[in-house]
Amino acid sequence: MLIIMDSNQKDIWRKYGERPGLFHLSLNISQNPPAQLLTHRIKVMEKLIREFPEGFSRQASRNLLGACYFYNNQYLKAVETFQEVHEIDPNSITASANLAFVYQRLKLSSNFEKYSFELASDDAESQGISLADQAFAFIFDCHVEKDVMERNKVPKELLVQSLVKLQKSGRQDVVIEINYWLGKTYYSLLTQCARRKGTEAMEKEYYMKGIEALAKVTGLRIQGELTKEFVSTAWAFLGLFLSRRGKIRDETGKWKIKTIEQMDDDIKDNLKNLDLFEFLEIPEDCFKKGLKCVLNANEELCKKLKPSTELLIRYAMFLKFKERYEEALEKIDESLENDDSEGNWFAWTVRADILFKLGRIDEAIKDREIACSWNATSHHLCELAKTYHEKYKSCKETNEKMADKFLLKASGCFLRAVQSLRQEKRPEIHRAYGRFLREIGEVREAIECFKRAMEVDTANRATESFTQLFETLLQLYKGYVLLGQKDESEIYKLLHEMAYFYGVALIKHGQLINETKWFLKDYEVEMSDLTGYFQYYRNDPSMQFNGKNISELITSTVEPEKIEKWNEMVQKNFTRFETREKSKTSKENVEGVPLCFKCKSQVGFRRQLSAFPVPPENPRNIRYPYDFYVIFSPLDRDWVCHVLLQTLEISYGYKGAVAERDALPGCKDLFERISFIQNCPKILVVLRKEFEDYPECNYELTHALHRMNDGKSENLVIPICRTINGLHLSLKTITYLDAVDDCDWNKLIKAMEMK
Repeated sequence: MLIIMDSNQKDIWRKYGERPGLFHLSLNISQNPPAQLLTHRIKVMEKLIREFPEGFSRQASRNLLGACYFYNNQYLKAVETFQEVHEIDPNSITASANLAFVYQRLKLSSNFEKYSFELASDDAESQGISLADQAFAFIFDCHVEKDVMERNKVPKELLVQSLVKLQKSGRQDVVIEINYWLGKTYYSLLTQCARRKGTEAMEKEYYMKGIEALAKVTGLRIQGELTKEFVSTAWAFLGLFLSRRGKIRDETGKWKIKTIEQMDDDIKDNLKNLDLFEFLEIPEDCFKKGLKCVLNANEELCKKLKPSTELLIRYAMFLKFKERYEEALEKIDESLENDDSEGNWFAWTVRADILFKLGRIDEAIKDREIACSWNATSHHLCELAKTYHEKYKSCKETNEKMADKFLLKASGCFLRAVQSLRQEKRPEIHRAYGRFLREIGEVREAIECFKRAMEVDTANRATESFTQLFETLLQLYKGYVLLGQKDESEIYKLLHEMAYFYGVALIKHGQLINETKWFLKDYEVEMSDLTGYFQYYRNDPSMQFNGKNISELITSTVEPEKIEKWNEMVQKNFTRFETREKSKTSKENVEGVPLCFKCKSQVGFRRQLSAFPVPPENPRNIRYPYDFYVIFSPLDRDWVCHVLLQTLEISYGYKGAVAERDALPGCKDLFERISFIQNCPKILVVLRKEFEDYPECNYELTHALHRMNDGKSENLVIPICRTINGLHLSLKTITYLDAVDDCDWNKLIKAMEMK
């Protein structure tokens, strides 16, 4: 049953865990794709089949259509669809494998063996096409719980391998189509590079290779309907590529579009070699070239054919980017005139974007609701929520009842958008939700959204999430102090939280010079409080960056003419903190004594100021007094306080137990810890390399494992790893949650709910 493979093929198939032809490769990433998404993808495949009357793309569309039928329990339709593909191309490995798979699942062994025999093919052409079939399945996947960039890398590699297989086949028609899909995939990857840091070399590679692939399509002489379809749309994608010159900072530090002279010389030379340099100044000419592919066809063909919906959509997107909204609307309306079905779903979302920019909010809502009823992605749910919010703002002064309705709709859509992210790292969605909550007065909930955004942020503008989080914290702190809304302990809790996230941002992003200058401009008093805090509580060698401690880093960004006043403010705050701490200690000089002899300097007495959140009054479960207990070393104390407990207790409503907060006065500490371990349905163990250095941590973990083994509670202990190679030896057999860079909270919640 195995296909004869060369070493390169074996490597790529081993990497993705499948061989060409097994259509379920893509769909089985989520074994139970939602019915709504299956129905939607069926409509998309039907649209592609209408647009491609013959050729590889039609066959690939039909193969994926059959896969969707199968997972939608329409077995007869699935078999009929695969058989139609097989009749047109008896050498199709994909169709044979699809049929073999379906018959095997339906327990029809004789038919399974019949089509399995056909898989033993060493024909390079058939293998190349089957690789492209796999790539096509990934491009139009039904349901993928992966980050969008990682998802697009898979079809890119498969298409490249496919072209290697087909280079001597003489199948020019298939090569044209595969180059088109490869160019389109490179464009999808390129658009994601702009959202991620450290991808400059990758961005250049995707730009050049994407243009090269599309140029192989546009450089061909048009030979009929099929070629026209791909050539015209390839011109549209070339226009999108050439409109992305990249960005560069000007003398003021702001980003601006590069001039042609500022572009990379390798890119410009490549464009000259491909005879595309002339389009760099006016990329719109590429779209016009695509439209001419239809106009230049013979009169009889023109009556039959119209510009492809894809070409018109991409042209509209280009015009929208150029803020030519009325022209963009004309193009997108033309696309919908050609096809207003669910299969042309993307056109509805682009039209809603344009209508929103034009201020036609009611129409934008209508189009977005239609699109999301078909395919509710996290991004488009977020955009619908923004549109509802805009409607809420426009009518809250005149129609309170209607305003409340749209406020609820916006809240619901934002919640659905965040919940549907799964493994996708899209900090902009968390930020949008946070801005919405902050604007309607839910500041603490907004802060939690900004924390999630900061946690998953991989964008080039990486400090944006931190900036919004910290600005909100500063606003809340300012309100607490000026309005006297909270007692002193609550004010200090917030100050500790601000200090923690400022320190995290320094480690993650560097010195934060521009951001700190901006904070000083609008929140000078609050920043002086924070600087005094750092100077008194965090003034040790372990908290230094480039030879300066944090208070010195902040002070270095103050304007020279204001430095004297600033130093006076900071010194005043330093004295205030010193007086406060002295009043809390006994007459004996115990200040500065570390928590234990193995603690590092930054987790000494002064480090233990971060305050734990107030837990819910009642747990979510009905059997135990708490929902979970946390075992952690002092090095992870701040993370447990400001991230883990804030998320589980404040955002999700679980009631947790930590010994430092929940142990009753007068009890023996070790006995109390054992009691917590015995009276919680879940034990979270926060791990790092230094975990074993703390005897109390090992003591707690030993009792947790004893309870798990003695009571046969397989899902009791949940390890959460905070550093690379931080997993404890005794937990090697238990699946851990990776929280080195960011934590998959959805996965943790699922683990919390397991019985």
